[in-house]
Amino acid sequence: MFRPITAAVLIGLALHGAGQGIPFDLQRPVRVYPLPGELREISALTDVDAHTVACLHDEAARLYHFDLREGRVTGSFHFGGPGDMEGLSHVRGEYFALRSDGLLYRLGLKAGGAVLRDTLRIALPQDDLEGLGHDPVDDVLLVAPKGVVKGSPRSRDVRRVHGYDLRTGRVLPRPVLHLSVDGIAAEARRRGLALPMKTTDKGRVVPALKLRLSSVAVDPVTGHYHLLSATDRVLVTVDRQGDLVDLHVLDAARCPKPEGITFLPGGDMLLCTEGEGMPGTILRYARITPPVRNR
Repeated sequence: MFRPITAAVLIGLALHGAGQGIPFDLQRPVRVYPLPGELREISALTDVDAHTVACLHDEAARLYHFDLREGRVTGSFHFGGPGDMEGLSHVRGEYFALRSDGLLYRLGLKAGGAVLRDTLRIALPQDDLEGLGHDPVDDVLLVAPKGVVKGSPRSRDVRRVHGYDLRTGRVLPRPVLHLSVDGIAAEARRRGLALPMKTTDKGRVVPALKLRLSSVAVDPVTGHYHLLSATDRVLVTVDRQGDLVDLHVLDAARCPKPEGITFLPGGDMLLCTEGEGMPGTILRYARITPPVRNR
């Protein structure tokens, strides 16, 4: 499928091409924001502006605004009944909130409250839809299922990210990304990247990449796709063709269950994690600027 690439994305791809790693130091967040108890099970994150993000709790249809300067929730907006709310994306002043069964809420904010403008249904072969992001290059919503298509080992190895066209109200006929878990693991091992590991019943330590997707976002500078898997605490970055750029196993103490990822307009990256024995948190990572080469 043809993808119109903006000038900013072309510059970003030149600076951070596939195989060069992501431009963030994931060992050193520049700030960690503890969240109130009502957001201990934070399930989704999206940018609103340079200083504000919005998020969801996974058992309530309530949208929260969080101010990154003040480090606190500045507003919450109810928009529906109880449900397993898993995905959130802010697109041109509207919010799209995804329930795990494929119900998509289209929201606006007015006079301090949430306005439900529409509900849409996303039907996919996989169940348990969790990730929702916006691709500014193709201007589609990205839907990342946590569930895996049942069947043969080959079927269970596949991970897809789908595009939802807001203009037509339909899922694109071909996935935006079609990935192989085994293929990603093999490429990561070839390049010496750490993988999640497990110990078998016989005492062998073996790779255990599951890649059960919990969130998806597009880096506004590079155009790369960033995929979170809460199950194995992994952040996988791929380019626009689906080739591996980088893979990171996130720190279990700092990020026990990563559920959301987004980027601020200035390029900083934010992750959110549910709290397991600790408050839910948002972690902010500053973009590493590549050195300027002398001509």
